[in-house]
Amino acid sequence: MATTKVVSIIKRVQTAVNDATGIVWTEKELLEHFNDAIRDIVLHRPDASAINTVFSCKGNSSKQSLPSEALRLIEIIRNDQGRVITEIDRSTLDATRPDWHQSEPSASIEHFVYDERDPKHFYLYPRPGGDVANPHIIELIYSSCPEEIVIPEQSIKDGSDTTTIPLDDTYANAIIDFMLSRAYSKDLGSAANANRASTHYQKYGNALGVKLQADAMMMKEGK
Repeated sequence: MATTKVVSIIKRVQTAVNDATGIVWTEKELLEHFNDAIRDIVLHRPDASAINTVFSCKGNSSKQSLPSEALRLIEIIRNDQGRVITEIDRSTLDATRPDWHQSEPSASIEHFVYDERDPKHFYLYPRPGGDVANPHIIELIYSSCPEEIVIPEQSIKDGSDTTTIPLDDTYANAIIDFMLSRAYSKDLGSAANANRASTHYQKYGNALGVKLQADAMMMKEGK
């Protein structure tokens, strides 16, 4: 759970741009940049807002729809009863079992099919049994976009708001660099500000990339 306050992030940005009183960049404007940063991070790092939960399948249907707040599927783990569910390429099922969409409903799902081009849906094989009253349950992980943070300007000015960032604390520096890039982009007519905007956006991208590489290394070492 994050402990970094949103107002603390905004205050740090104000200090960096030497505008502690919000004359050039208002608190409202910086909060908008903050929310944009969260959306951009989630876009590039879906795991930043990963939700691990149980999912009630639509009975007798191979096609399933993710919850409305989901951005994309990350992984399907297992049937509620314990059997793992593995990903399989759709072309493989199409070639070996061309009638798999009409498979016999089962209490144990074996595979799932997912296509990034249709991020809100996935397919299960065999088809899950159950009905509305007693649906087949699976465990899955999906990425979601946190709700937009809304804080009154006065609460930002006096630092009284206690809302924390909706991502892990490790993303705090990346959020700040994104916000600084947006702030300096306000006046790209200035060569200095244009350079600052570019530098901070590069640092933002590097931060996400470095974290991605570090996560991959940890996964590799854990195998």
